[in-house]
Amino acid sequence: MAIIHLRLAEKDILLGEKLYQLYVLFTELNDMGNYQQVKELSRDKFLTPDECARLCSGPKKNSLLGIRDYAILKVFLNCGLRRVELIRLKVKDFCRQGENYWFIVHSKGGEVDEQDIMNPRTIDAVQKYLSKSGHGDQPDEPLFQPIPGRAKTPSKELCRTSIQRLVKKYTRSAGINKDVHVHTLRHTFGTELQSLQGDIKVTQKAMRHKNLNSTMIYLHTNRDRVKKGLAQLNL
Repeated sequence: MAIIHLRLAEKDILLGEKLYQLYVLFTELNDMGNYQQVKELSRDKFLTPDECARLCSGPKKNSLLGIRDYAILKVFLNCGLRRVELIRLKVKDFCRQGENYWFIVHSKGGEVDEQDIMNPRTIDAVQKYLSKSGHGDQPDEPLFQPIPGRAKTPSKELCRTSIQRLVKKYTRSAGINKDVHVHTLRHTFGTELQSLQGDIKVTQKAMRHKNLNSTMIYLHTNRDRVKKGLAQLNL
């Protein structure tokens, strides 16, 4: 009897595993069915790694303005923040625990999320800016602020247009022949992340997209990888 029960138990386990595999397959197919047809992100909507390097070489790091602008560009490119999310950052939103750094991001609709900062140059850039700016010990102050004496208003918060002008300024000085906006840098982050790790769900999480359809535009990077692979074939 014990042998019969054991064999029945084994069959139950196998049946359970098969049912779970079917469930996973059904879930994936259902997700695919929910994907809307999306357009590829055209090449003028994101920057190449070379263009990113040229863009970030523009700010002069011997002035507070240059140190701040360099930090802003690095945060956009390596953290994928939206313009309003960068504006809303407070000093206390730049967090550290041991070797780990992250931003507390205040997103659209009042949602709060965390964005890991994995790029050492970005961490270093923000730390240097806070050290030079003099407000690094004021947790409730805006993280990125207008330069004293240069701002037209007494506000300590950067305005949307000043950030766009900043991006345009360094795009021109880098000789980048594209219509670059702040969101171009976010597209660049999504494109490069998808290209490097290939998992669309990971990219969705990093972009803080509720709907996977919003992330699907970055699958154009997979097509580029396929082309490179095909080019290497020599059968």
